[in-house]
Amino acid sequence: MNEPYKKRRQLLDELQELTRRMTEAEETLHAIRSGEVDGLVVETAQGDRVFTLSGADHPYRVMVETMNEGAATLAADGTILFCNQRFADIVKGPLEKVMGSAITQYVSSTDLPSFEAVLEQGLKGNSKLEMALQTGEESSTPVFLSLSALHHRDIPGAACMVVTDLTEQKRNEEILAEEKLTTEILNQAAEIFVLCDRQGCIIRASRSTQRLFGKSPIFQAFDEAFHLHYPDGSSFVLLSAMSNGVLIGVEVFFEQRDNTSFSFLLSANSLISSEGVIGFVVVMVDVTKRKRIEEALQKAHDELEHRVEERTAELKTALTEIRAMKEQLETENIYFLQEHRMKNKFENIIGQSDGLKYVIYRAEQVAPANTTVLILGETGTGKELIAFAIHDMSPRKERPLITVNCAALPGNLIECELFGREKGAFTGADTRQTGRFEVAHGSTICLDEIGELPLELQAKLLRVIQHSEFERLGSSHTIKVDVRIIATTNRDLEEEVRRGRFRQDLYYRLNVFPITVPPLRQRKDDIPLMVQVFIERYSRKMGKKITSIQNETMKTLQDYPWPGNVRELESVIERAVILCPGPVLQLTDKLEISSPSLLSTVRTLEETERNQIHKILSETRWHIEGKNGAAAILGIHPSTLRARMHKLGIVRPETKKPD
Repeated sequence: MNEPYKKRRQLLDELQELTRRMTEAEETLHAIRSGEVDGLVVETAQGDRVFTLSGADHPYRVMVETMNEGAATLAADGTILFCNQRFADIVKGPLEKVMGSAITQYVSSTDLPSFEAVLEQGLKGNSKLEMALQTGEESSTPVFLSLSALHHRDIPGAACMVVTDLTEQKRNEEILAEEKLTTEILNQAAEIFVLCDRQGCIIRASRSTQRLFGKSPIFQAFDEAFHLHYPDGSSFVLLSAMSNGVLIGVEVFFEQRDNTSFSFLLSANSLISSEGVIGFVVVMVDVTKRKRIEEALQKAHDELEHRVEERTAELKTALTEIRAMKEQLETENIYFLQEHRMKNKFENIIGQSDGLKYVIYRAEQVAPANTTVLILGETGTGKELIAFAIHDMSPRKERPLITVNCAALPGNLIECELFGREKGAFTGADTRQTGRFEVAHGSTICLDEIGELPLELQAKLLRVIQHSEFERLGSSHTIKVDVRIIATTNRDLEEEVRRGRFRQDLYYRLNVFPITVPPLRQRKDDIPLMVQVFIERYSRKMGKKITSIQNETMKTLQDYPWPGNVRELESVIERAVILCPGPVLQLTDKLEISSPSLLSTVRTLEETERNQIHKILSETRWHIEGKNGAAAILGIHPSTLRARMHKLGIVRPETKKPD
């Protein structure tokens, strides 16, 4: 239904309602004139009151019923003596019930004092008031009241009240206020707001739109006014783009006549009523500056990326060189530091016993040669010191001694440590690693605790000893090295060979020149000298002055078999110095032997030495002295050999005389 037809229909309905009221009024007047009704009967608080109407009142009654305002006659007590249908409609009650009711029941408790004052004044003269009347639906209707005293012979002390319904006026005021606020927002907003009808014609636009064009684009088609296009250059068409009803943050471009370009983020929504889509709201946010900043940043970023790539390539080349130099320096530094520590330890080889002198003598004999040396002895006897002594007396002493502790590394890392690896040889191998044999080229490598070397690596070690070559892990390239090998162990390698835990061929390759370092229990004469050196060292370190040790304490130290050898003795003295309160050293450890396995080990080492001497004597037919005697073969002085034979209980068997 279009708007003009709707207004005509509404006017016809209102005219019909007025006609109905006039008909009722005429019928009432006719009844009064014909005598059927003498007047109006109104129920009041003082009782029913009857009002007669003469024929002269008919025009006024018609006027009252046809007026747009509500009209009511009020008694002094507020009783509604008479009202028209319009008043009944305002308070939303039946006409027959409204007449005779109290006007105060339509007034809220809040407005009641003001209304009573206005009524009192209206009964005397004139008064006006804007308030709200309560309706039968527990709501209120804003109205304007105009009261004036009614001078009538039949109704003394009454007032006439005219009520104007302000509902429509209030609604229009709210609409105007909202319209004013909306207009103010549109004028203040930096964004472009455009309201289009369903055909895409602009019917309203914000002031920012006028600033963009220099004039108002109202009543122009949106696409003809803006001529927007997408980033790819294709045209933006509003009605086509709004096929889904909503647009959110679409990037579009606008060009003015002077070729000035603007970037916008366009959002739009459809306006929908019961009749369908009635228009569109378009919002455009200017992002031109942001786009230019982004483009400048992107350009700077690209240039920086290019410079970074060039610089990165240069740094990678330099880094590769630095890494190679770093690896070499770190490796050399590690071994030079180790060599420095070993030199300090070599200076602390203390003792003058025959056993120690014999070991040093053997080391001096083999040092100048490139012979492979196998150093035997219990844990803590100082085998690594003897290995360093051999290296330090050899022609290779200008290069650091490279040491590998075969017992300290897990089996999966020993091969990498000994022979190195290539990058990518296995998961986690991110760089190439230089092996100890490669580092030891031209020097000496000490394989500490060789008895702990896994069986699968013994074959590769044998190849290095035999052919002086190997391959890195993950490489097929053969590397030739010039390395002297010194191996140390606290195990009985012959027993390990018998048990299948050590290769026999590798044992023979290592056992070219064996040196057995005697345990501390066989060097009891060296204990007092060692104790004195350890006391001085740790007293100076801890700021104490310990000047003596009791003979009884020294005897206890000499009688103890020292299963941990020199290392254990040093630890015992260090603890004693820490806890010593005065100048005389007191032992804090209770030195007792409680491990039967230790005694078994002691017997095994003594038996090994006894068997070796007995074997050589048997081969030389018990000749001790001379060029081919046992002492010369063993590399010791004849008197030293006789002393060892006496201590170990080695006696030449008696020979039977021939019959």
